Amino acid sequence: MSHPEQSVESRVMGPMDNGLPESDEELDAEQDAARMRFMRDRRRARSLPACTAALLGDGGARKRVQFADTLGLSLADVKHFSTTDEPLVPHAVLSRHQSFQAPAPQMHAQPMLLPCFPDPVDAQQRLHEQRVALEKVQVTQFEVRGQVLTRTEDAQAAVFIRYTFNEWLSHVDAPAVRVLNGRYTFSVLVPPLWSANAVHFALGLRSSEGEFWDNNGGRNFSLRYGYGRPQVHAQRDT
Repeated sequence: MSHPEQSVESRVMGPMDNGLPESDEELDAEQDAARMRFMRDRRRARSLPACTAALLGDGGARKRVQFADTLGLSLADVKHFSTTDEPLVPHAVLSRHQSFQAPAPQMHAQPMLLPCFPDPVDAQQRLHEQRVALEKVQVTQFEVRGQVLTRTEDAQAAVFIRYTFNEWLSHVDAPAVRVLNGRYTFSVLVPPLWSANAVHFALGLRSSEGEFWDNNGGRNFSLRYGYGRPQVHAQRDT
């Protein structure tokens, strides 16, 4: 049984077959192309290198360092002041300074040696009676210094200080140093507090005329640890 041939016709759709005018198709195509370019540019921006040199395109060139003096610039800015210039002090600071009161002298936080004898007096009279006399003594945190007056005709006379740190269980004789005719000085390093609590001393003179002492009237010169300020005991002449 034979079938009649059926002819297939290829149909070409015209620009108006999809129901849209030709101008709308061109607009959609341009929008799609613009959207594709935008997405491509975004991907390209994300893949750019972060190196500044690569962005600037300097090819990895080395940086150059120049010093100010090579460019003729000054390395320092010097300001000159004149002694005749009056400083500008704010009034609040000046008034606060004028109302400031100096604090009273504070006692030493650490104990130190303090003299237990009054100021020696009548140096010249004692010198005449016993040929040697304490003129002045100064006590600091580290030493005891003093001056001694002597009266002797012996040029080879020896002046010394005899002191003890253990209540005269033992003692040390230290020579005094001559500074002027008839005047000597001595210096004794004080012991730490843990090794002694007092220092006792007397002054001696040995000459061809005999041995003479200034021992504070037989009581010796004593210093004991306590809280106070360094003191200077000076001789008062009459």
